[in-house]
Order: sequence, then C-alpha cells, then structure tokens
Amino acid sequence: MNKTRWSCLAVAVSLLFAFTAIAQERGGQQGGPNQTFTQRYGQQLNLTDDQKKQIDEMDAKFQKHNAEFLESYQKTMAEYREARQANDAAKLEALRPKVDSARAEMTKLRGAHEEKIAATFTDDQKAQWNKIKEEREARMKERAQHQ
Repeated sequence: MNKTRWSCLAVAVSLLFAFTAIAQERGGQQGGPNQTFTQRYGQQLNLTDDQKKQIDEMDAKFQKHNAEFLESYQKTMAEYREARQANDAAKLEALRPKVDSARAEMTKLRGAHEEKIAATFTDDQKAQWNKIKEEREARMKERAQHQ
C-alpha cells in the first residue's frame, strides 16, 4: 500500500513538472502576458537598441501611471474567467458591464500607448507594425467567435 502511494506521488510530481514546462514553453512562444513590447515585437520590427530603450522607458511609465487600473482590470478579468469556467450565468451577467467597461478603457489606454510607441518607428517598421496589428485583430475576432 505504501509503495502505491509513493508511486502515485512520483507520477503526480512528474506530471506537475511536465505541465509547468509545457506552460512555460507555450508562454514563450505565444508572447506571455508579462513580456514587454520590445521582447514581444522587437525582433519582428527589427528595433534598434536606442528604440528598445525608448520603448522600455515608455512601457515603465505606462505601467507606473496606470498601475491601479491594470490591477483592477486583471482582477475583473480573473473573476470573469472563473465565473465562465464554473458556468455561473448569474455571475457572468452581473460582471458583464464591468468587463465591457474595463475592456473599453484598456483598449483606449493601449491604443494611445501604442501610438506613442509607433512614433519611434521608421516607415518600414510602421508598415510591419500595421501588419502585426491586423493579424492580432484577426486572431482576437476568431477567438471571440469561439467563445
């Protein structure tokens, strides 16, 4: 009996490590939520070191200036995801106005921030950035249709 418990524990620990490794790998490939703009798009846009420094400074300022809203946004979205996973229709309905408002504000803030960042781009980088944004919007629309 004791051997069986140890074997189950060993399997569980192994699976935990495997899932953690997969999640880290996928997060790196898909541009995890904690990546900076320069980490996520720097190579695609062929940003110079000077541009990366400027953009990283803008990102830090954005994070600091909007810290309270960003924390609230993350909490709201986590609540919404939990309610969706639990199939809690009443909670989803109650959260809907808050989520919609938070998403609209986030879109506005991110758009203004990305415009400031794009002002540092060359013409070629701006063209590439527009292509990236179009692809990102298409993925978001596709995801929205599956929900």
